[in-house]
Amino acid sequence: MASTSVLALLHVAFPDGTEQTIPVGRTPFHIGRAPGSDLLLASPDVSGQHARLLLQGSEVLLVDLNSATGTMVGDQRLDANVPFALAFGQEFRIGPFGLRVEPPSAVRAGRGECSARGATATPPTAPPPPPATPEPPEGGQVPYDQSLGLPADHSRYLAYLPPIYQRDPFLGRFLLAFEGLLAPIEQTVDHFDLYLSPRTTPECFLEHLARWLGMALDEKWPAATRRALLAEAVELYRRRGTRWGLSRYIEIVTGVVPEIVEPEDRPFHFRVVLRPPAGQAVDLATVERIIQANKPAHTTYELDSEDEET
Repeated sequence: MASTSVLALLHVAFPDGTEQTIPVGRTPFHIGRAPGSDLLLASPDVSGQHARLLLQGSEVLLVDLNSATGTMVGDQRLDANVPFALAFGQEFRIGPFGLRVEPPSAVRAGRGECSARGATATPPTAPPPPPATPEPPEGGQVPYDQSLGLPADHSRYLAYLPPIYQRDPFLGRFLLAFEGLLAPIEQTVDHFDLYLSPRTTPECFLEHLARWLGMALDEKWPAATRRALLAEAVELYRRRGTRWGLSRYIEIVTGVVPEIVEPEDRPFHFRVVLRPPAGQAVDLATVERIIQANKPAHTTYELDSEDEET
């Protein structure tokens, strides 16, 4: 049920120490990483549909939507799909974000707000960088259960059983074995949108994205180069066969902006001149392959490399 008035204020604390206040004007209020969420938290530690806020008068209920990494209130991880009565001002955590709900009377003049629907809890700047791979703790890797966010005492799968079985401690521990086997698959499915972006996909998945887009990537190219090509694939295809398209492709792969000259006395012919900085080597065979794959079929070309004048 939607409401046009401000039902509450949601304070969001970012990992970098900044904060943002968002008016909650509807209930239920959905929090997650998926587009269409009322509060969009752009982090790989946040599930697509992570949690929900239900506001009923002065009562606030927080519901974890069976998220992969869980919703924390203090040291307590909330049970999936079980409403938790949240007091105003009580902090809860979703991934690296700290959140708390305040009553609407806490609105102060001059405090920045944004629209409740589709609010994005990320600074309005460049998109976040690819998630960094956390370093293992000293003396070894992160334990399997901690890396997947598994509960310590009972399985979350109990919530899907009839109530008579949910109170059985043995069954809770028994189901942990199955949850431990299925947790990696659940996390992969829940975060699969990250695999579809060249910016966040694992390096081993870049080749699959390239095949889907019909691009040939050299495995010897740095991962950053392959990610850049895939990120600009649409524009490169749209302008394929043009001077800009060929120049941009060569620039991404070599780091050198080429000079493309079309002599007036030789129609359907062009000359590509590379002037790499001193000390930077350019693989001309790679550039040849790029030109062959991206030039108009009826044209001829020359390729020259000259040292940049100092």
